[in-house]
Amino acid sequence: MADAAVTLSARAVLAEAWRLYRRLFYRSVAIGAIVFGVVELVDQILRRASAGAVLLELVLSIVGIALVQGGLVEIVGRLHDDGDDERSVGRALRGAGDLAGPLIGVSLATGLGVGLAFMLLVVPGFVLMTRWAVAVPVVMLEGATAEEALRRSRAIVAGHGWSVFRVVLANLVLTGLVALPFVAAGRSAGPLGLWLALTISSGLTAPFAAHALTVVYYRLVQPERPVVLGPGRRWHSIREERA
Repeated sequence: MADAAVTLSARAVLAEAWRLYRRLFYRSVAIGAIVFGVVELVDQILRRASAGAVLLELVLSIVGIALVQGGLVEIVGRLHDDGDDERSVGRALRGAGDLAGPLIGVSLATGLGVGLAFMLLVVPGFVLMTRWAVAVPVVMLEGATAEEALRRSRAIVAGHGWSVFRVVLANLVLTGLVALPFVAAGRSAGPLGLWLALTISSGLTAPFAAHALTVVYYRLVQPERPVVLGPGRRWHSIREERA
């Protein structure tokens, strides 16, 4: 479990996430644009299709979110362990693909759990979003199963709920503010314009959210170490330390 003495500043997390976002901008946006471009294209093609097609869209969205988050965690994880800044988009997505099962399981559980919680009451939805906020980094960096990742995320976040919640809320607000003009412009530009607008907005916003939650994970699990390792240094990965 996370050390109870650890302090977590939401402002510091968002500032570190912004530094990562700028440093990894092209790769991060490329990962988001590639994956969400495919997802949004299928969504446009099947928009007026049957209920079965709607289910396919939902599944593809869950898979897409899992691959984007996993691929971005893979890149930051390499920077954290040995300063490796050469992880390509293809290698990052392959790394996420190797753990696709647990990643999809986490995304599915989070989507269903949070969605049902919001349908009942707003507050439980935010509680689950906060408790499971670092489940994807747990899968990618510790090799956990979906069930283990959800439990481990809850343990890591315990005692830091308000700070993590502020990060989650900031992600939601920033995502909405950035996406709104793209969606508004896309709706008046026809199907192709809408696809392009949604792809761009998702490609721009999803990486920042993923980086922020990866920073939360490292700040709580390894607070004594910087998120990004300096040149020429290396230490054992979290998976090696927990082995």
